[in-house]
Amino acid sequence: MKIVRLDDGGVVRLQIRGELDLATADRITEQVDQVLAGPPPGQLVVDLAGLTFCDSTGIDALINAREAARARGAGFRVVRPRGIVRRVLHATGKFELLTGEKPAALRP
Repeated sequence: MKIVRLDDGGVVRLQIRGELDLATADRITEQVDQVLAGPPPGQLVVDLAGLTFCDSTGIDALINAREAARARGAGFRVVRPRGIVRRVLHATGKFELLTGEKPAALRP
């Protein structure tokens, strides 16, 4: 998994590529901890467009990242989940919680 951090004013974007699972979930936690170690950003955005797989451990890491950001007064949002990652977020009922969007019907 690769994480690219982009800072743009009050927004920090973490672009995640690859697979988010038991073997890599701790990297999300480390990156979020680094972002929140200083003054919290206005918004922490986790971009999942390049994520090809996410298991329950990965979803848990995203939920924990959301809670950590909110505890420090930062907004949090997951953006651009695609394919199987989007379906997993829908199936687990975490899509709206993490993206802030109402779930739309999934295509077969």
